[in-house]
Amino acid sequence: MLKKVLIALGLVIFALICFVFYLINPFDAQYKTFDLEAKAQEAFKKDDMDAYVKYMNNPVTVKYHAPIGLYVTLITLGRYDEAEKAVKSFVRFKDYTACGPMTYPQRFMCRALDIIAPVKGPHIDKNKWMSVIYFEKGDYEKALEYNNKVKKQNVCYNVNLYSALGDFSKATKNLNDCEFEFLERTNIAILYRTRAYYNFKQKKYDKALEYLNKSLIAPSENVEKFRGNNESYLLMAQVYTEMKQPEKAREYYERVLKISPYNYKAKIGLDLLNNKSNKK
Repeated sequence: MLKKVLIALGLVIFALICFVFYLINPFDAQYKTFDLEAKAQEAFKKDDMDAYVKYMNNPVTVKYHAPIGLYVTLITLGRYDEAEKAVKSFVRFKDYTACGPMTYPQRFMCRALDIIAPVKGPHIDKNKWMSVIYFEKGDYEKALEYNNKVKKQNVCYNVNLYSALGDFSKATKNLNDCEFEFLERTNIAILYRTRAYYNFKQKKYDKALEYLNKSLIAPSENVEKFRGNNESYLLMAQVYTEMKQPEKAREYYERVLKISPYNYKAKIGLDLLNNKSNKK
């Protein structure tokens, strides 16, 4: 009998603590953020990336929700300074947005469960993302500086970084590790693109194109806009530009822009081709 009374008393005390915590609700802003992030996803589906960034780039999301999608989108838009600021703003993952669409009584239970078993989110290595940002900006020395601080190295990324720096000895070593890591996987598009970039930076353009064609992924029938080949198309455009075949380069930049009209690299690349063409 005493045991049951103690259990009941414990549950009552726990419920009171949860209720008080719920009333104080120091993270109520996260519930409101749920609506912003929902609007962001709708904007993303419509390719309205400015609206997506507007909704996602809010203090709670960048501080607590590890918004990798925001980082990638800002990089794709060429808004590197904003991407850097967003990465630096992240503190630690803390998420109550799962409780957002619930009614107030349900949120009480949701918060109580979170006290018992807090939501665990992804680990974000800021140095990794800072390195990616500087790589995309073309500042490879700064990208290497941040990459050297990354705890778990991405060997395929290292191939691209060292290739960009012209250190093909280190690039080759990392390429061997990259091949070992991806060879057994069904989707080895990343490996093919890595091999392509490695050859591209050594001016082995035919070999680069061979690997890029192998990297292309056939989209499933139910996908309206498949962005999975954009990186390959962008590199193909660069290869053809170096091969003095501007019309082929233009074709691949236009392919990217047809799928992703906001893609910064494709727009810049196409503008440069058009400027050269107009000067002739």
